[in-house]
Amino acid sequence: MNILTALVPLLFLLPPGFRRDDVRIGLFTLFKPEVVEIRVAAGEGADLTAAGVAGIVSIRRGEAIAIRLSGNRLYIRLAAGESLVATETRISPVGSATLELRLPGKIKRTVCGELIVDTGSGGRGPLRIVLKTDREAAVASVVAAETSQRKTEALKALAVVVRTFMVAHAGRHSVEGYDFCDTTHCQFYRGEQALLETGASSEIEKAVEATRREVLTFAGRTVEGYYTATCGGMTVTPSMLWGGSTSYPYRRVSCRWCRGSRFDKWERSAGIGKVLGALSEFLGSSVSLSTELITDHGGAGGFVRSVTVADAMTRKTLTADAFRRAIGLKLGWNTVLSPTFTIERRGQRFIFRGRGFGSQIGLCEAGAIAQAAAGRSYRDILCFYYPGAETIESPSHE
Repeated sequence: MNILTALVPLLFLLPPGFRRDDVRIGLFTLFKPEVVEIRVAAGEGADLTAAGVAGIVSIRRGEAIAIRLSGNRLYIRLAAGESLVATETRISPVGSATLELRLPGKIKRTVCGELIVDTGSGGRGPLRIVLKTDREAAVASVVAAETSQRKTEALKALAVVVRTFMVAHAGRHSVEGYDFCDTTHCQFYRGEQALLETGASSEIEKAVEATRREVLTFAGRTVEGYYTATCGGMTVTPSMLWGGSTSYPYRRVSCRWCRGSRFDKWERSAGIGKVLGALSEFLGSSVSLSTELITDHGGAGGFVRSVTVADAMTRKTLTADAFRRAIGLKLGWNTVLSPTFTIERRGQRFIFRGRGFGSQIGLCEAGAIAQAAAGRSYRDILCFYYPGAETIESPSHE
């Protein structure tokens, strides 16, 4: 695989003072928070500024503040008990300080970078919490959230693909005021604890540094950078799953490397009422308990093109991706694990059987780990899943 020195242009305008190596990540986007608590978890401290409020408030290590949304204002309770009222606040770490964010009773994350909290789109809420952080640090956190394995060449391959996704999809959520969300809609981002919990922070950071700024391109354009936990023996293409065109002519790759993984073959089941209830909510109309789910399979390997939801009064067809989303939103993402599956109605349950875990597009993480264990380099791995692609150095300048 050739290493080129050319730079690829990013396809969005950056705000003043924003470096091309920064990314803006929307945090807690699924929770729609109205309250967040922020504490300086480590390091020297942080500086807080608020729109319409003069001066800078210093927050020392261990101190916490609380930000509550009420109407179209932020009510900021400082560590000393004072309160500020604003429409936006920025919390900037001093040096390498880290910040812990907590949604009371729900979830917490530890992050590195500057936080911007405001009243949301149009000032209507919920809280919009945006982390501006170094792209390479974000790559390391995503890699840590994606895998607990420590095969160096597999970590390098995944780092390149994660970074490629960030470059190719820059500004994906620009309408919402950030580049990426922190969910699997973009890439799963858990902050610094993802690195700590894997116990492999050193290996991951070395893999990210070894591939620093490398991205995949085809014919001079950055590829989309999709990847999947397990392809189940055969990858699929973006056009198969989502339709439309792609900047990289993905083709299906037969992958023997992930055979024997725990998601090579799988079986799940769910109650008929729960499945049909999830579909009713997704479709916006009720379906009866006698509803049939009819799969349309296309191509080799059992890939599902669509699922038709059919009863006496309703007949609606969903893409495989939409069907999985409808089920996953209500019953969890471990119900229909991939777009390669069958459906059997047995008694009061639907039985789902399939192969692979995730979108089945691009890099197969389980296959990459097996290839690394067999002595293949990260470039060998990338060549296998993205035939014809090259790596280049992505842009890095103010």
